[in-house]
Amino acid sequence: MVSVAAGGTVINYSSRFSLTGMTGTFPPDVVTGLKSVSGTDGPPTDNQVAGSAPGDGPFAVPYTMQTGPTRYAPMQPQPGTSITAKKVTPLWPTSAVTFAKTFLPQPTIQTTLTQNPTYGLPSIENDASPAPMPNDDMQKFLNRWKD
Repeated sequence: MVSVAAGGTVINYSSRFSLTGMTGTFPPDVVTGLKSVSGTDGPPTDNQVAGSAPGDGPFAVPYTMQTGPTRYAPMQPQPGTSITAKKVTPLWPTSAVTFAKTFLPQPTIQTTLTQNPTYGLPSIENDASPAPMPNDDMQKFLNRWKD
């Protein structure tokens, strides 16, 4: 079976089988090839699909053009190391809003899957000292609400 993907093809071979009760002859090179075959396992899968880049597959289809119960959202871009933008621009185009004037049909979208990030965010320990306990005046003020 040949499967076609975005980056190439995958060929899956079935196990070998025998036919009986057939009449006729094969050319000599076919007979030689048949004698060299042993066992019933077919050849291994031939995967010729190139490694897919992030965003391929269902995540590359614009959200508003997707149909079915599951929608696919693209990965959030990797945040920068500093804020340089002076004006905020949207990442994706906005969608129109229509307010319902009558009852709407049952929704057809059941879930939205967001693509996993291909980057990692480091985390560091917060080594700031905790705030000190309140002083006497503040403690008296806070004690008013103690029950």
